[in-house]
Amino acid sequence: MRAGEAIRRIVERSDLDDFTERVVDSFWDRPVYQPFRPLREDLRDWVRWNIDLVIRWLVDGQPPTEADVERFRERAQALATDGMPADIVPANFRRGARYAWTALLESAHDDERPALLESADLLFQFIDRVSELFSDTYESGSPAATLSQEERRARDLLARACAGDEPTMDDLQLAERLGFELRNAYLPFVLVAPAWPAQRHLALAGRLRARRLLAVAEGRRVAGLAHRKVAWNELGMDPQAVCAQGPRTRRGDLGDAFEELRTVVDVAVREGRAGEVEVDDHLAELLLRRSPRIAARLRARVFDQLNTYDPELTRTLDSLIEHDFDRGATAAALPVHRNTLTNRLRRIRAITGLDLGHPDGRALVWLAWLERRSSS
Repeated sequence: MRAGEAIRRIVERSDLDDFTERVVDSFWDRPVYQPFRPLREDLRDWVRWNIDLVIRWLVDGQPPTEADVERFRERAQALATDGMPADIVPANFRRGARYAWTALLESAHDDERPALLESADLLFQFIDRVSELFSDTYESGSPAATLSQEERRARDLLARACAGDEPTMDDLQLAERLGFELRNAYLPFVLVAPAWPAQRHLALAGRLRARRLLAVAEGRRVAGLAHRKVAWNELGMDPQAVCAQGPRTRRGDLGDAFEELRTVVDVAVREGRAGEVEVDDHLAELLLRRSPRIAARLRARVFDQLNTYDPELTRTLDSLIEHDFDRGATAAALPVHRNTLTNRLRRIRAITGLDLGHPDGRALVWLAWLERRSSS
């Protein structure tokens, strides 16, 4: 059996969407990556494109085209501009490739495994080529913003606080110089000015430290700790900036708190919101992002099935949810006769198995709608 044929057979009996989620999982929680992570759905789309590219090469013998290579270069340039350290993405690729290769071997039948082994060289050749492209792009691009010694020390102090570690002598000296009292609990915050490059966020972190806050730049984002509510309107920021500040949080729990704040801010930026946002206003989005595979299953159960049967049913369900499940308002908005709407809702129930007249059914379709909206 040819190697390409073995890969093709494995792919045909695999759920590539679930496979993509698991590849993302293989590097998603790396501590060095967390401060720079994009929205998961954006990363998922990027990873799926890479998987499709590798499958095309392994199955059809078509290596990456020049257009594909240029897309990698553009990605590397964008990440460098955002302040992503040069070694993070190649390390993520290697972790993802190791997971993918192990999963392929586990999925292979006995007669496929020998042929599959012939593909190993091509897979890791792909990883080497991508790593080289990222390294070359970083080296040939404009020099990354130089980090001050204070910024480096602030990042180290924040990382230790998130881990719940005791401060070092260097931490104590930095805190004294900033006028920032080290305690057992803080108010964490995250802010983003969407139009600003990484350099301006770096400068903003310095300005916040001058105001006796512990702040660091995370590419095109700033994160930090405060002892009291921050008056964001006094910072002279871009009016399109988005800010979120969490409740008082103990040191060892700060990592989870920052994860929530980054997610909420990213969602707000995607929705075009500005100003201060509250974590409690986005609890449903946080639940979905903490359980990405469940979120994907919800979306598939409702909207993927409806789109397959009849896209008009998707439009009907969208309108029903947007009108708070008020059937009269929904029928008027579509516009259709109420009997037509009733017939469509019966079809939706038959396809999804969810009763829109019951709170459980409404809750699940609303969550699926929220997942679809935030991922589009």
